[in-house]
Amino acid sequence: MNEWWLIGLIFSISLVVCAVLVFPLRRSRILSASLVSGIMLFVVITYYYWGNFEQWQDYIHRQEAQQLAKNMLKTIKSPQELINKLKNKLDDSPSSAKGWFLLGRLYSSQNELKLSADAFAKAHQLDSSNEQYTVHYAHSLWQMNDQKFNSTILDIFNQLLITNPKQPDALAMLAMSAFINQDYENAINYWQRLLKLAPEQSEEAMAIRKAIAKAQEKLNTRRAYND
Repeated sequence: MNEWWLIGLIFSISLVVCAVLVFPLRRSRILSASLVSGIMLFVVITYYYWGNFEQWQDYIHRQEAQQLAKNMLKTIKSPQELINKLKNKLDDSPSSAKGWFLLGRLYSSQNELKLSADAFAKAHQLDSSNEQYTVHYAHSLWQMNDQKFNSTILDIFNQLLITNPKQPDALAMLAMSAFINQDYENAINYWQRLLKLAPEQSEEAMAIRKAIAKAQEKLNTRRAYND
């Protein structure tokens, strides 16, 4: 395992420290042994709690997984070949929500809307608590419906907001739906909530502010007309 070189390095350094500290006490074997044991134990505990041992292991394992994925992708000649390989995997493991989700992403990248919607639906069915699966499922239904909202799509996004009031995709889609239906007050409300989640000087924040301004302008025009 790659992480053990770091552990070995720390222990090597600790041995040098032990030699320096213990040498003056070499005549007292008990005291020397106690000091060495104490130093080694301190090094292990300190590294584990303060040296991010678990985080380091996670980093190494992520690097290994990324390298494995890169090596696998080198053997893939086309997106369709990758789709076929994943479908074969799902034949063996049909209950893999993550597998169906990845298949949906692949189909979506190839503009296969019906197939991607079916795959996202399967992922959502297997793990409805996964926010990412639910968002992609709802978005695929919206695309399949000629980018128009219906009660099923709106219900999914509303449920997402109940579970997570700061869910950005749900806020954005519900704001769009409200604006299209000339429900400008709700559109502004959704966009204002979304604006709080965006970095202040980001392009996203600027776009949201423009959308709010446009909705506010239309709302003011309506109020002036009604007056």
